[in-house]
Formats: sequence, C-alpha cells, structure tokens
Amino acid sequence: MDDCLGCRTAAGAFGPDEIYRDELVVAVVAQHAVNPGHVVVVSREHVRNALTMSDDLLFHLTRVGRDLGRELLAALPCPSVMLLFNNEAPCQSLFHAHLHVVPREHGDCMDRRFGGEVPEVERRAMAARLRARLARDE
Repeated sequence: MDDCLGCRTAAGAFGPDEIYRDELVVAVVAQHAVNPGHVVVVSREHVRNALTMSDDLLFHLTRVGRDLGRELLAALPCPSVMLLFNNEAPCQSLFHAHLHVVPREHGDCMDRRFGGEVPEVERRAMAARLRARLARDE
C-alpha cells in the first residue's frame, strides 16, 4: 500500500530512523515527537489498529514497546515512559497499527490531568452497563 505511511515504514522507507526490526514489527524514531526519544513501533502487516489485530501480534508489538521503553529509561534522563495506542479518530490519522513509546518529562505537553471527575452514580451506571455487555460475550 504505497499511500500508507505505516506500510512504507514497515518496508524500510525510513531506514536511517529505524532502531529495531523483526519478522512482525519495525520501530523508528518518531517524525512528530512529544519528547526526544519518542519511538513508534509499527506492525509489518497492514492491520488497521490494535483493536483489529491478532492477539499474537498485539502481544508481540506491546512486548517490543515495553522492551524499548526500558531501554529509553536507561538511555535518557526521563522519569517515565508511556506506551500508547491511538486506534481511531479523533486522535488518529494513521490507520496502520502502531504503538507510541513516549519518554515523559515533568511539564511536557502531556503532563496534565485528563478528564474530569465522574460522579459516583454515573460510574456505577457505566460499570453495570459494561458488566452486562461483558456477560453477553462469555
């Protein structure tokens, strides 16, 4: 798929930025980074996102991301590393499965509280709704 950035990455189009490759995934330094050392792990197979990939590929991609995160912590002066999948809009523009491995810094653009406090009654209603949904799938 020539128009897919993920497929081009998997094919080696960004060789100088590549840091890891195996039979299932490729990891490159991110073109658009939150912080220095931000890495993207891309599936070599064209799969839309983490929600649609096989368990084996998901586990492998996540394991590689975890291992790269450990190496980033050892190599960089950062207090933490975040592993992040964006699966669909509104946060996603690349519809090829990939995992962000993001070195985090105090005060970086992601250093903020996400969301607002959810009232107890709403939390309980959502929990009941999700439990019912999960029970249907068993």
